[in-house]
Amino acid sequence: MPQDLNPWIALKELRRMATPARGVVWALFYFTSFHLAFLQPYINLVPYERSKVFSGVLCAIAVGAAWIVYSEKRPTFKSLELIVCLLLGCLMALSSIFSLTPYSSSWRGFVIFASSFGGFWCARFLLDTRPARIVFVWFCTFLLTGIIAMCLISYAGWHEIYYLIDSNPHPVADRMMLLFFAPLTLILGGGKFGVLAGATLFVLSYVVFYLSNLRSAMLIPLVLGALAVLLGALRLRYFIAVMIPLAVVIVMFFQQLPWFKIGPEFEPAYYRAESYPFSWHIAAKHPWLGIGLRAPRDQFLQDYEVKYPYVTKEKFAESVNRVVSSENTFLSFMAELGFPFIILYSLAVGWLLLGLVRWVRISYYHEGTDVVPPLALLMSVAAGLVHFQVLDGLFHPQISWFFHILLGMIPAATLLPASLSKQ
Repeated sequence: MPQDLNPWIALKELRRMATPARGVVWALFYFTSFHLAFLQPYINLVPYERSKVFSGVLCAIAVGAAWIVYSEKRPTFKSLELIVCLLLGCLMALSSIFSLTPYSSSWRGFVIFASSFGGFWCARFLLDTRPARIVFVWFCTFLLTGIIAMCLISYAGWHEIYYLIDSNPHPVADRMMLLFFAPLTLILGGGKFGVLAGATLFVLSYVVFYLSNLRSAMLIPLVLGALAVLLGALRLRYFIAVMIPLAVVIVMFFQQLPWFKIGPEFEPAYYRAESYPFSWHIAAKHPWLGIGLRAPRDQFLQDYEVKYPYVTKEKFAESVNRVVSSENTFLSFMAELGFPFIILYSLAVGWLLLGLVRWVRISYYHEGTDVVPPLALLMSVAAGLVHFQVLDGLFHPQISWFFHILLGMIPAATLLPASLSKQ
């Protein structure tokens, strides 16, 4: 792992290689990333529409500019990755057209596709060199620092971590976990200062998670630590040394939670548990294209029997009318976009993850690997995927953009030396 992560040297190298047109593309990419980290500035382009259309437009402009300027990097129409992206886009468009709510679903589909397609291909075009990745690591470190500061200020003033930065704490915690690849990179390759800076950001992030009262955010680091041990990237004794104080904090966290947030009758508990059979019930009735993004679900309750023992059908119906989602990314894709979409998207993400896991296991300490350690990418992507089980994360452009940037960094990063790839 290279030790020199000096951003100033990397910036000089980028300036030397850049043309005015490429400078504009980089400016658009970084402005879009800044906007999606803080959701500022924001303009309501479509009145009465809840989807973040302005964010989707910025993503579309950024990837469109990159697609035009970086013509030598554009994939051919024989590229498997491009074919998969276009197929997913077509399925989403058809689902929106034939949706129960075509107008709203179409806007939401545009935002989701623009942020996911834009994040993936911007990473492929712009983050395929060492200096570009060094600058992006420090930029994301700055974003994470800013998000933490905004959360702490929000809590000090309004007793909620998300007040100044989002509509609820889950999307804030999710993009913080996706940005963890930056402090992980500093810890693994940035020398003493990098270790200190990265560790400080992790501690402060955990403070934010503690204040947020999000059980998932508090428990996910345990899952990621266990994953690192299983992959051989973290020694068991280090894992135990970190987990002992973390376990004490987690016990304190659950002790201070209000009693109703722990019981089985708490709405997030019964709603997320019941969403598994209910989402399947919906998808079975609309298997090919789903019911459309964020389409009403109340009509599907007529012939549905609630399975969860701690909630009545009437109470669950009230939640369904208000939440209008599965509060699980993959269940929502299944019910709202259909089986072909969820199968194809899951296979695509799984294929990328298999390559990343292989890279972690084979080449982590091998000379010549990328400036961003594969473990840093894997831990952040895994954190996002785990959190997607309790959140429609990819329905939020501020999450989808960063998640797909990480996925877009995987193919370029897995281009290992020929001697290594044969091992």
